[in-house]
Amino acid sequence: MTKISKLLVGILFSALVISPSYAGEMTVTGGATATYSIGGDESGAGKTIGISNELDFTASGELDNGYTWKYQVQLDGASTANDDTRLEIGTDMGAVGFYVSEGGLSKELHGVGALGEGFDYSSPASGSGVNSGAFQTGYDVDGYSNVQYHTPSGLLPFGLGVKVGYVPDMNDTTMLSAKDSNSNPASAAKGKNLTMIQVTAAPIDGLSIQGDAANTSNETGVAASVEEGVSGNLGAKYTLGQFTVGYVEGGYQPAVASGAITYYENSYLGVQFDVNDAIAVSYHVDKSEKNVRASSIVATAAGTTKTVTEMEQKSVQLAYTAGGATIGIHQGDVSNSDYTAGKDEKQTIVSLGISF
Repeated sequence: MTKISKLLVGILFSALVISPSYAGEMTVTGGATATYSIGGDESGAGKTIGISNELDFTASGELDNGYTWKYQVQLDGASTANDDTRLEIGTDMGAVGFYVSEGGLSKELHGVGALGEGFDYSSPASGSGVNSGAFQTGYDVDGYSNVQYHTPSGLLPFGLGVKVGYVPDMNDTTMLSAKDSNSNPASAAKGKNLTMIQVTAAPIDGLSIQGDAANTSNETGVAASVEEGVSGNLGAKYTLGQFTVGYVEGGYQPAVASGAITYYENSYLGVQFDVNDAIAVSYHVDKSEKNVRASSIVATAAGTTKTVTEMEQKSVQLAYTAGGATIGIHQGDVSNSDYTAGKDEKQTIVSLGISF
């Protein structure tokens, strides 16, 4: 990370050695979604009502040398803590940003869905399924406090864009003041970091391609770890008229200090048809295969044991949008939920969302 650090320092120095900025502006956007969910397994179904909300306060402006700046803080859920925060500086050499629980580089894998990507929109009724973490998608920097560099728009051919993110301390997930005593983590936590890169391209009209890769260092805190954590995804989305299709394949191996190796092989498929400007329908098939080996992934020794369990979610979504309001229906069926063989669950979600 030495070269990246020097680049970030250089860009920040060029942005700061200037006169004060012009007057900026403040905007407030947000939304709220109410849901009625019915779901469960063979033992029975549960029913729940929920409301999620999000308020974004964004300030932006321009420095007198033409560089831009943006500060955003988000309030969401039941908490009023400003844990979702970003501060960005845009220059001719690219953009530098500081993020707390923001700046994800792989969250929208293919971005296809009338209401959202299938695996990301819903979870089995047990509360231990897709949305709560059982569908193992891999690492992303937005789970931590991180710093990023983005290449300038239009610099590279074929619409190429590169983003590099770095998490200096994977124990740090909250916003800290520069004067906060907790901003100097204990020595035991130092060196536990995450590096991630995202590459996007738009070579022709309607086609977008995205790949990302992440790896950890000293995540387990054990110097002689069997494996450090790695994850990655590669996918594409293509839109032709009213049809959009997206497909992604990915892999994820958590860090392991000793013992068995667990890794996941994932695939995500989404197909969407926009009936008109108001109505959209989509179908999703998302699979995650959990593999457990008694030794390293790269080991080929005879007798290495391996167990495989595949979790699959199939879902259909229907959305009707009128102005700033969206009414949606999501039906999902999960087999081998939580990577438990024979554990099948269903979930139906009816939602009303308002954006402003």
